[in-house]
Formats: sequence, structure tokens, C-alpha cells
Amino acid sequence: MLLTMLVILLAAGCLSILFSLLLPTSASILAPTSTPTPIATNTTTATPTPTQTITPLPPELVTPNVTQFSTYTVIWSRDLWENTTGKQSLIEDFEKDPNTYGELVLPYMTGNGLLLNGKSLVQMLNDTSLLQSGNLLHFRDPGQGLTFIFPGNQAARAFGFDYTSLETWRLTFNNLEIILPEGRSSFVGIIVQEGFPKEFNLFCLQAAQGGLSVDNISYIP
Repeated sequence: MLLTMLVILLAAGCLSILFSLLLPTSASILAPTSTPTPIATNTTTATPTPTQTITPLPPELVTPNVTQFSTYTVIWSRDLWENTTGKQSLIEDFEKDPNTYGELVLPYMTGNGLLLNGKSLVQMLNDTSLLQSGNLLHFRDPGQGLTFIFPGNQAARAFGFDYTSLETWRLTFNNLEIILPEGRSSFVGIIVQEGFPKEFNLFCLQAAQGGLSVDNISYIP
């Protein structure tokens, strides 16, 4: 019996040795199977962000006090207009004219030689509720406006004036038009680069109107 068991064990050992010799070294039954891991390749091409082009603001939007055009500049501040022109201006403040509240007969020449012409209803007033600047010119426009001709019919390189009105008025010179906003006491000043005007006109398109008050008309020949 013992001899039989020894023979069986010996045969099993021989078979085990023979089986291990026949198998390749890498093919172990107990070794885990190696699964190749795929390598992800990122082929996505980044889309470049388009460069934004900054459009410069129009010159008239650079500052609320200055409107720049090719042949002239509009300035909505008397101090800024005077500093920009850099010259002592002549002025018509209507202090040499009587404030009789009566209607002026046109054409009318003011005390400092400014000629007024047109078909407007014009008065010389002293009314601090309109402008707190002494005598002032107040007029209503029936459709043709009031023309202001500089003294001696001389051309002006720059001009401006204080004004107030409850309506929108229009300032014209050299076939150009500037809108004067309603409802506030303000100043408008013009600096001309070419074609110096000898006159300017003020008119209103509204049928019902309280009129426009103007004072301290300044100009530089």
C-alpha cells in the first residue's frame, strides 16, 4: 500500500515538472491578464477668440460741453468757450438800450452797434425771472426768425450768448443749424475754423411759444 502511494506521488511530480516545462514563462495560470489601456489623444483644435475692434467715440460724444465738427466747434459753457478762444471778446449786453418793454421797430441797432433785423416781435426787458443779467433781449418768432448782424458788418471767428426758453429754438449760420435745448438757462458758443460769418439767426418752429431771451452776445472779429 505504501509502495503504491509513493508511485502515485512520483508520477504526479513528474507530470507537474513536464507541464511546467511545456508552458511559456509568461503564461502563468495565476497571473492576471494584462489589458492594454488606450491612450486618449486630444485632437480638439482650440478656436481662437476673435479680437474685438474698439470703435472710437464720435468727437461730439467725447464731452457733454463740447461738440466738434469739421469746420466749427460748439461749446456749451461760457468759461470753457472763453478759455478755448484765448482772446478778449467784444460784448453786447444791452445795457445801453432802454428797457421800455415796448416792441422794437426792426431793423434796430443796439447801443453797441449790433443790428437786429427780421419780422420777430422783439422787446428789451429787465426780468430776473428770465435771465439774471440786467437788460436782455426777448422775442417771439412768427416763422422767419431774428437775424443778428455783427457791428460794422464784420465777420466773427467766434461768438456766443446766454439764453433761456421754454421751447426748442434753432441757431443758424453759414447754412448750418444748431439746436438750442428748451427749459434751462444756458450758454452756447461757436468757434469757426473757416467761412467766418457776419451774422447768425435764431428761429423757432413752434406756433405757440413763450419766446427766447438772449443776453451778453460775445464775439471775436
